[in-house]
Amino acid sequence: MFRHISALTAVLLPLAACGGSPAMAAPAVTKDRAAQLLAHYQSVNNRANSTFDEKLLATVETGAQLDMDRAEYRRRAAAKEKSTPFAYTAPAYYIPRQSGFPKWFAVTATTGKTRHALLFTQDRPDGPWLLTADPFPTATITGVALDKDGYATAVGPDDLKQAPGKIAAMHAATLSNGTSGMAPGPYTTQAHAALVKAESALKNRGVTLTSDFRPDPQRAFALRTTDGGALVWYVVRQSETYDVTKQGVIGSGGDLTGLINGKVRHRLATTALTQYLALVPAQGGARVVGSYRKAIQATAS
Repeated sequence: MFRHISALTAVLLPLAACGGSPAMAAPAVTKDRAAQLLAHYQSVNNRANSTFDEKLLATVETGAQLDMDRAEYRRRAAAKEKSTPFAYTAPAYYIPRQSGFPKWFAVTATTGKTRHALLFTQDRPDGPWLLTADPFPTATITGVALDKDGYATAVGPDDLKQAPGKIAAMHAATLSNGTSGMAPGPYTTQAHAALVKAESALKNRGVTLTSDFRPDPQRAFALRTTDGGALVWYVVRQSETYDVTKQGVIGSGGDLTGLINGKVRHRLATTALTQYLALVPAQGGARVVGSYRKAIQATAS
């Protein structure tokens, strides 16, 4: 957990597939073990943050989460920012029953005023438990269905009419083209409108912005909710290209600090990942309830 929240074009962006689990399968971990894993992650992450140690970070993170936090390390190192130790408070554990791998569980918690929806995965027997996703919910998460023993239920990629495994592609299409399918809001229809507006404003300044949104290869994970829907973690990948006719209009600071050196003379190409958290009802469009966006690559010419 080491975040700098910013955006390249004022667009807040977004994973895809989840493993099903038999109703009476054993839980992925015990609640006590989940608490130990969260404490271990907090300890190791704080140590890695103190020196921007990417190798140590890779012992507790994976996938998009690792790519995003590595980029944030580079930004902070270039900006000569120091880290502040953090501690999770008020954790709530959502542990599905599962029979196969990857095994996974989720935790909601806070650090200061920031809410988290952490998701840990284990890819193989006796393998390490790694943080795979941590979008920031906009409000306290409620409504996850629990059985009589307090365990959650994983939802398969095609188990709902609006399949959790296809949410990332649907969201990417909404951001790219303004197509329907997702519930309207700041992360979907309004984000697309903001991007169109930004493209027009940049064009007036001699900059052609081209954006492309696609579902990231990282799988999605979903938990059953009490209304028969699902709470889904997924990632969308955004590629942006800025073609400029006049130097100095587009800079390489902000979210891009530490990713590129030098000035943007003719073209800036960037890749950003956004983790999303969405509530998918049994009927109707998915509603985004959390996100974490980070530029992870950039080249200038």
